[in-house]
Amino acid sequence: MERKLTFKMVSLSLGLVMVISGCNAAKETSNTAEEPGSKVNNDPITLTFFTAQNSVYANESGFDNEIGQYIKKKFPNVTINHIHKATGQDYADLVAAGTIPDIVLESSGNIISKIKEFDLANDMADLIKKHNFDLSRMDEAAIAQVRNANPDGQLWGLPFTLSNIVMFYNKDLFDKFGVPYPKDGMTWDELYDVAKKMTRSIDGVAYKGLSMHPGVMTSYNQLSLTPLDLKENKAAINTEKWKTLIENYKRFYDIPGNEFTNIDDFPKGQMAIGIHVAEKVTSWYNANKDLNFDLASPPSFKDLPNTGMLPNTYSLFITKNSKYKDQAFQIIQYLLSDEVQSELSKQGIVTPLKSKAVHDLYGQSLPQLKGKNTGAVYYSKNAQPPAPRASGLVYYSVNTSKIFDNIYKNNMDVNSAIRSVEEESNIAIQQLVSQKGGK
Repeated sequence: MERKLTFKMVSLSLGLVMVISGCNAAKETSNTAEEPGSKVNNDPITLTFFTAQNSVYANESGFDNEIGQYIKKKFPNVTINHIHKATGQDYADLVAAGTIPDIVLESSGNIISKIKEFDLANDMADLIKKHNFDLSRMDEAAIAQVRNANPDGQLWGLPFTLSNIVMFYNKDLFDKFGVPYPKDGMTWDELYDVAKKMTRSIDGVAYKGLSMHPGVMTSYNQLSLTPLDLKENKAAINTEKWKTLIENYKRFYDIPGNEFTNIDDFPKGQMAIGIHVAEKVTSWYNANKDLNFDLASPPSFKDLPNTGMLPNTYSLFITKNSKYKDQAFQIIQYLLSDEVQSELSKQGIVTPLKSKAVHDLYGQSLPQLKGKNTGAVYYSKNAQPPAPRASGLVYYSVNTSKIFDNIYKNNMDVNSAIRSVEEESNIAIQQLVSQKGGK
C-alpha cells in the first residue's frame, strides 16, 4: 500500500530514537530504559527512520500519529529524519547516496529481498538481552515469521504491527435473505454452504455470496505453505497441498452467480461476505459509511480448527551500520510497550503482543467499530510459518495470484494453472541464479 509522497527527510526534534525504551511498565516494565545495563548516552543525536511499507506513513501526520508522537514525547534528545519509500527514495537510492537508515519498517514478505539483499541485516539477539526485552510477550508465529526469513535463525527485526485476516459480512443482506449471520470459528465447509445461500439474483440485481483476495489468501495461507522449495533453487507449488488450498478457494467462485470479482467491491453493498485484512475496517468504511457490516474470524480447515492465517508482519529492523543501535533498540522497545500498543490498538491497528488487555482495546476509537465483534480479529491462532530455507538460495517472489488469473482469465484447470506458474517461476529463478554465478 503506497501513496504518493514528496521526498522529505523530516527533522522531528523528538526522541524518536529512544522512544522504545521506557514503555513497558509493570512486568512489562522490565523492558524500560531505566533497567540495569540498558542505559545509553542521552546526548542529542539524529536517527534516520525509513518506512518502506504502509501508505499511511507517506504523510507526516500519519507517521507522527502512529510513531513520531510517541518518540517525541519520550526522547526529546533525538531528532528523526523520516523517509518514506517513493520514487527516488527507495533502498537502492538511499544506499547509493550513503543515507543508510538506522531503523527500517518493512513487511515480512520483503525481509530477504530488501533487508538481506541490501546488506542491512543485523542480529538483534545481543540488544534483546542487553535491554531485557521479553520476547515471550510477543505472538510466537509473528516472531517466527521474522526469524525464519534467514537460515541461521537470527532475529533481524521485531514485529511492530500485524495485518490479520478477518471476515466482513453485510448484515443487511443477511437480514434481507433471512440467513443467520456468520460466526467465529466456522469451517470452510460451513462457510461454503452460507455462500451458496447468499448468492442470488433478485429484480435484476446480482448478489455475490463471498469474495476474497487471491494474493492475500495464498501468501498468508492457513496450511503454512511456502511457494519456494526449502532446499533447492526452485518453486514448490505443484504439490497436493497447494492443489488442496487452491481448490478450496476455487469452489466458492464455481458457485453459479458468484463468479470471480474484485474483493474491494464489498462496500458497494451487493457482496455478502468479504475476507480481507483488518485494515479494511477503515478503507471500506470510508468508501461507504452507511454500510451495515460486522466481523467474524476467518474460516478454518476442519482438521485445523481455529487456525488463522500466516502472520503478515510490519517489523522494525535496526541496520547493521547504524551508529546508534542501543538508542534505536530503545525506540523499538518503547513502541512495543503495552502503553504505546494500547493506543495503537484503539485506532484499529493489530498488535503483535499477546496481551488480552491490549487486544480488548481494538478499535475503541473508531466509530465504525462501535458494537462490532472486534474480538474476531484475535479469535484464531496465527498459523506457524514454514521452516527457514537453506543457506545460499536465491529469493524470488512467486506470483501465486496468477494461478487464479490462469483459471478465470485463461480458462485453465487447477493443475495446469499451478504448473504454469511454477514453470514460469523456475525460469525466473534460474535467471537469478545465473546472475549470481550459482547453480
